[in-house]
Amino acid sequence: MERRLLQRAGYVAGGLIVVAGAIVALRNADTPTEQKPPLPAPPQTEVVQYADQSVLLPQPGGRPEKPADLVVTPGPHRLQVSWARKPEITGYDVRLRGPGDFQRTRLVADEATQFDGLDDHTEYSLEVRAVDSFGQRSDPVTQTHRPSGKRPDESRYALVDHFDGAVVPDPARWQLANNAACARMSRGADDDNKRLVISAACGAESVAIRSRTPLRLKDNGGELGRMMIETDAPATDGELTMDLVPGPVDLVESGPRGDGLIPGLVRVRITSESVEIPGFPAVKIPRLAAISSRWELVLRTDGISVWRNGVQVAAANVVPTWTEATPLFGFAGPANGLNYAGIDAIGLSSGDTPAYVPAPRITSNAITSPDTEAFAGSLGGQLRITIRASYGVVLAPFTVDIAGRSFPARPATEGQGYQPGTRYPIVVDLPADALLLSGDRHELRAAVHSSVPQSMPVVQHLGLELVPDPAHKPSAAQAEPASEQAQRPRLMIAPIKAALLDAAGNKIDSNHASPRGRVVLDVTMTGADVHAGLAGIEIWVDNKRIAGIPTNRDGPAVTGHWRIALNSGAFPTGVRNLELKAISTDSAIPAQFTSITWQIPA
Repeated sequence: MERRLLQRAGYVAGGLIVVAGAIVALRNADTPTEQKPPLPAPPQTEVVQYADQSVLLPQPGGRPEKPADLVVTPGPHRLQVSWARKPEITGYDVRLRGPGDFQRTRLVADEATQFDGLDDHTEYSLEVRAVDSFGQRSDPVTQTHRPSGKRPDESRYALVDHFDGAVVPDPARWQLANNAACARMSRGADDDNKRLVISAACGAESVAIRSRTPLRLKDNGGELGRMMIETDAPATDGELTMDLVPGPVDLVESGPRGDGLIPGLVRVRITSESVEIPGFPAVKIPRLAAISSRWELVLRTDGISVWRNGVQVAAANVVPTWTEATPLFGFAGPANGLNYAGIDAIGLSSGDTPAYVPAPRITSNAITSPDTEAFAGSLGGQLRITIRASYGVVLAPFTVDIAGRSFPARPATEGQGYQPGTRYPIVVDLPADALLLSGDRHELRAAVHSSVPQSMPVVQHLGLELVPDPAHKPSAAQAEPASEQAQRPRLMIAPIKAALLDAAGNKIDSNHASPRGRVVLDVTMTGADVHAGLAGIEIWVDNKRIAGIPTNRDGPAVTGHWRIALNSGAFPTGVRNLELKAISTDSAIPAQFTSITWQIPA
């Protein structure tokens, strides 16, 4: 039979197959080929509902009710939209439509969002739907509005920057201070092209916008001065600070540890849920994350007050002891760091901005270049340095070496305190002939040393204020280049968490065995602001998939809460690894994972 088949199909001889007049070479397994390896499987973007015999899955109920109390607030080139929050709703689908095919879609976990970069003379339609844990959507609630070019009264500010000029940011007004170039400040891109943007990857470290224009106090009917910022910061678990520092400081310690280190410091610390003036109880405020707010710090002869969107939210009987200070606007993110903050406006009651000379790039590189070039256009300057050291005492005096010369440093403010591990600002006065740039990279290299030889102070920030030389123009080639437009970070799905519960709903600790029989796996995904779409979650035990829950019924979910019943009797006794995987509808968005230990008794 086999012979007859071979005769009909061809025959094998000497490694060749002859089929219908064609000769095909048979490759030996050891013969090298040019065949490319198979392409990797495409990223998962769907979850199929599945449950083995040990699992009872939750089922979707009716569709959610549509959002109530929709409020749209127009602003310059933007629309803010908010609605009443309902605890059982896990997300919202928000859509903005304009002329032609203009459309923007947001999946948000908050009860508010903001669309920027709009045309003030165009009418837009807003549509908001509630979304449940399975992706079911409510009927929409809609409104139609135009952005408004009208701004709040700014007549009390001598300097106001809306960041709508040809150069954003204006380096003569604003400088960014941060740890080892972990952040940058630039005009935003796309929707944020009419805003100033800070994009950062600084971990727990804060960054600050320093005003080159000092705040000078002047009694005007009891009011001494004020500062203002309009921004979408702080994010959830983040912080915004408004500092007035009586000295030449670029960067100070953020958080409670830095409150008492600088004498005379006036500080307001703002989170998404509270406002605090150090030394006074924090004041709870309605949460308004994800949309811009206008924050104002007003200094009077009888104390200070803090205002949000024209409403006073905090006050204290703090009266400045100085007449001039450096304004700093500080930004800190959650535990995983600040990523992105948009700024719409900054204002000061003083407007005397000193002359500006573009500074070169500055590094704390101790390696001097054999070839140097003199920096042109300056009569000298002041080097502002922020260091951090772990020693229990200040390792003063400090010196700074530049191109083989040593210069003494002094504390930026008189009487400033020190704590191990906190920021400590110092300043150095430099003559013009000390401004020598390395010939290879056109940068000023400054190495900081303390009076203790074995100590190595960690330089967190270097800034340079220069005095212009009327007889010479600065060289554009020697200045540090401006930052490119900032792109918003890629959206992510919300983080996933899980816990095992007993029949009474009590959490089972990972070091305790679960009851024999039914247990409940409690799964939550929570977040704030905008997220990528959620396709579903999968549950695995010891690398075996036992369940899949799709969350894309009418469209992707945003966040969610699910309770899955498990029968521990269906699994082998001992310690099991229970892993959860949350999958996005976007193939470019990585999945989120979490795992817990499941101890099953005999």
